[in-house]
Amino acid sequence: MAAHFGNYVDYSGAKPPASATHVRDPRLHILAATIPEIFANKHILDIGCNAGSVSIQLALDFHAAAVTGVDIDPKLIVQAEKLLALRASRATPPTSCDPPVVDYFPMSAVLTHGYRIEPHRKPVHTSSAASAAWPRVTFFSADWVLPSDQDATDSYHVILALSVIKWIHLEHRDAGLTTFFAKCSSSLKPGGYLVIELQTWDSYQKAIRPNHAPHFQETLKELRLRPETSFDTLLANHGLHLCASSDALPRRINVYQKA
Repeated sequence: MAAHFGNYVDYSGAKPPASATHVRDPRLHILAATIPEIFANKHILDIGCNAGSVSIQLALDFHAAAVTGVDIDPKLIVQAEKLLALRASRATPPTSCDPPVVDYFPMSAVLTHGYRIEPHRKPVHTSSAASAAWPRVTFFSADWVLPSDQDATDSYHVILALSVIKWIHLEHRDAGLTTFFAKCSSSLKPGGYLVIELQTWDSYQKAIRPNHAPHFQETLKELRLRPETSFDTLLANHGLHLCASSDALPRRINVYQKA
């Protein structure tokens, strides 16, 4: 059952669930195959990071330089910090000669001896802080559409918006979605990528069912922008042009590049 903002607990967009930490997210595999080196050594923002699985995989498995995960639900950020501590504790520490080895120690070692890196590290939302220690992942809770003291002053190479656009649209309406796309554009470096997992209009209609998010019923009637027909033009107006897409999974993944 969805929460107020559609923030499903442990949602990862595709099975297996986020709790299966040894299985890499297929969406990330598709993106890495479609645009080689899209993640390696990049500074990445994961909007709607949920319990942190994608953000952590980007840093540990896809070799991102630094990852920032943001979610509107502070409870999910707590989960994300715990998952980060778990996976970081299972890796060998990096040295001046050798990179870390991910998932080196068995889960039993953490259960027996505890975390090597404790969860709930003090959140610092700057790229320099994120690159100061390994793993270079930070989380914070916010509605990223709205101005915040935690807005990054640095820009990103990649912004991910996976299975979150629908909820932003329903919460903030057409004007808020336009603001969101404009903020994504201004937060990207030239040549950077915005990745959207497209939620079609029929999924909007399913979202307002009684057992999901019925409080958005009236909002849905006000929306004029449609994901299938309006988003490409709206993004192009903000300097973001469709450069790649994939239909390998049930939801299309679109990649837009900043001119």
